[in-house]
Amino acid sequence: MTSKTLGRLIRISIVFLTLCGLFLCAYLVPHWSKGIIYSYPEFNHWFWPWLILAWLVALPCFFLLSLVWKWAGAVIQDTVLTLTTANWVKTGSRLLFIDAGILFLGNIVLLLLNMNHPGVFIILLVGDILLISFALIAEALSRYLTKASVISIPLGINQTLLGHYKPDKSFNN
Repeated sequence: MTSKTLGRLIRISIVFLTLCGLFLCAYLVPHWSKGIIYSYPEFNHWFWPWLILAWLVALPCFFLLSLVWKWAGAVIQDTVLTLTTANWVKTGSRLLFIDAGILFLGNIVLLLLNMNHPGVFIILLVGDILLISFALIAEALSRYLTKASVISIPLGINQTLLGHYKPDKSFNN
């Protein structure tokens, strides 16, 4: 698979992820929440706090998708090993850490306000662990992308830092 094909496929998947995320945030979560309230009217005052938390948790994810879109552009151009892409991945890592923080704090606040169930609390803690795990993986990837872009200078391919390096056909295997 060529870099152009891979980058385009990544961008297509980003479009679908964005559409799914918008559908989830704009329709599915509010619709499910209203269904729960219809069945259990005593939870009516929980609707807006939980919906706002869901939207706040979704925001960093959409910003992350915009960074992945840029990174896919670098894949298309075969310029992934640059300081710029390393910074995009590092920013993505920070967004994931922020998202984990928002989820954790929202989960705690809603628990303290008696608007959370212990089972939901535990499930969201697992979500926090997953977000932190992905953030750590992105942080490590960012570090090694930075090292790879700097190492390429002594090897005589300093064009990588400028984003102009194009490997010959033997590297596309």
